[in-house]
Amino acid sequence: MKKIVIIGKGQVGGALAEGLADLDLEIWNGDLGDITTDDLKRIDPFAVINAAGKTDLAWCEANARETVRSNIEAPVELYQKIVAINRSESKNIRYLHLSSGCIWDGPYDESGKAFTPESPASPACLYSWTKASADLLLRDLDQEHVAILRPRQVYSSVVSPRNSIAKLLRYPGLIDTPNSMSSMTVILKTVRHILSATDNWNGIWNIYDKGHTSPYHVGVLLANAGLRAMPLRIEKSSLDTWHKPKRVDVVVFDERFEKIIQPEAVEVELVKTIAEYKAELEKLNVTV
Repeated sequence: MKKIVIIGKGQVGGALAEGLADLDLEIWNGDLGDITTDDLKRIDPFAVINAAGKTDLAWCEANARETVRSNIEAPVELYQKIVAINRSESKNIRYLHLSSGCIWDGPYDESGKAFTPESPASPACLYSWTKASADLLLRDLDQEHVAILRPRQVYSSVVSPRNSIAKLLRYPGLIDTPNSMSSMTVILKTVRHILSATDNWNGIWNIYDKGHTSPYHVGVLLANAGLRAMPLRIEKSSLDTWHKPKRVDVVVFDERFEKIIQPEAVEVELVKTIAEYKAELEKLNVTV
């Protein structure tokens, strides 16, 4: 396999760089908008993975112009550079774009079903709006060379404030509303498939651990592991009075994803990952 370019050093980008270390990787050190057509020609990649972008909901609301630039304009411009090379030099560079399962406001659609890759977006904040917009533009521009990946509430054993496990340690009260979650394990498994498959790799992928859970239930698992006090169960209507921008609840489904990737059950993956997270805290001598 030829070189794989990874752009972005956040939670997902860093985990991809570590989890795909057995491949021939080029970790892009600049901003997403800095990579040029000449850079891509020099690297001559088999695939480009865009894991960059602005994700903090409050920051996005306060910095709307930069959020639009980072989450819509720069990813589409990168695609345009890739497709220009594909057309002029008869290449087939694959573009993997990390989107989000937060583009819907659920937990279910109007018919009471989980959101699928084809479900129309219903963004509830600026961040969600920018991710949904980029998805639409990339899908309409090119369905042959682009894979759009939509994880939801990403978690791993890495000690980071962006980790959903760390976020659910902060709040004394948690809602008991159905939600999908995505372990880095299943994200890595999906990316490896997309990089290795000869066909049926492109298009939109909802990425998640099988089934669903809730913030409250994860809080209980964290309490059982000795990482926090047992959470209080609060109502979503109460949370919405102070959590701004609005926090969305989303349950997703993807028939192709489940058939090919065969994700682990969310309960099994959570228990395993929480134990690993606790071990990492102990290594770092960090108390919570």
